[in-house]
Amino acid sequence: MNLVLELTIKIMILAAVLNIVLSIGFAAAKAGIIDDTGKEKLSSLLVNLLLPVSMIASSQQPFGMEHLKGAGSIVCIALNYYFLAFVIGIAVGRLTKMNADRTAMFTLLITFANTGFIGMPLLGQVIGETGTFYGAIYNSVFDVLYFSVGIYVLQGKENGHMDSRSCLCNPMIWIAIITVFLYVLPWRFPTVITDSLTILGDCMMPVSMLIIGAEIAGMKVKRVLTDRASYGVSLFRMFLCPMITFCVMKLLHVEFEVAATAVVLCAMPSASLNVIMGQKYKNNAEFAAAAVMQNTMIMIVTLPFFTFLCVNLLS
Repeated sequence: MNLVLELTIKIMILAAVLNIVLSIGFAAAKAGIIDDTGKEKLSSLLVNLLLPVSMIASSQQPFGMEHLKGAGSIVCIALNYYFLAFVIGIAVGRLTKMNADRTAMFTLLITFANTGFIGMPLLGQVIGETGTFYGAIYNSVFDVLYFSVGIYVLQGKENGHMDSRSCLCNPMIWIAIITVFLYVLPWRFPTVITDSLTILGDCMMPVSMLIIGAEIAGMKVKRVLTDRASYGVSLFRMFLCPMITFCVMKLLHVEFEVAATAVVLCAMPSASLNVIMGQKYKNNAEFAAAAVMQNTMIMIVTLPFFTFLCVNLLS
């Protein structure tokens, strides 16, 4: 119980910090400090520099041969989760008669969560080094799928055309593959290089929250609060996805470290990367920003709840 209380406090502090940075981005946009050109420049900086550096830095996590069986289980769980979430997202979009672009963004928002910046530290607290290792494996699957299938879907237009060749030529796909390759290699970069990459990569989250705040500043408050689709994202992303994952892990009697990794990462809010990619591909960035803002606030309640379930019912 003490662990859950400690994690709850940390989650509340983290959520408060993220929302404060988001609010600063909002205020900066309202004051004219971040205009449309500024948002584009920040997005370009994040996508073309900070994100690749962050991914390469993550490849320097310790690789433990003794956990290879569990790593295989994590890969299987992640692939099955992403497949089912994609199917659910597309089905919900069609049933609710969303257009193709909005369905694509809705699907990405409920499928891809903030498993890196928020998920990894939390796993370290709940499970320890084994959780960090499994989290790195899970994030490798995230990277490869997001920058292949995710971008492929996001590029879809109303006529249903998607440019598969441009997706395959997307450098982020190859950076994701290189990250996985570097991760499984038996050697690591010198500490000075790893630390430099980590410091630069750590800028990704505050910059992305500034961009989200600036994006929300251009929206009408009423639109943010009354967008039913964003509430639908929060329902799926913050409750249904982790609850279904928890039930499956419990029924299958999956070992604690693997099961807790899956549940905790499924309980993360939608990835802020969705907003950045929405801006890049001109696809519902405002919708994504509203959903990410809601998720980030809701996690104050849902993350401690699912952490409690993991610690007390999966162990």
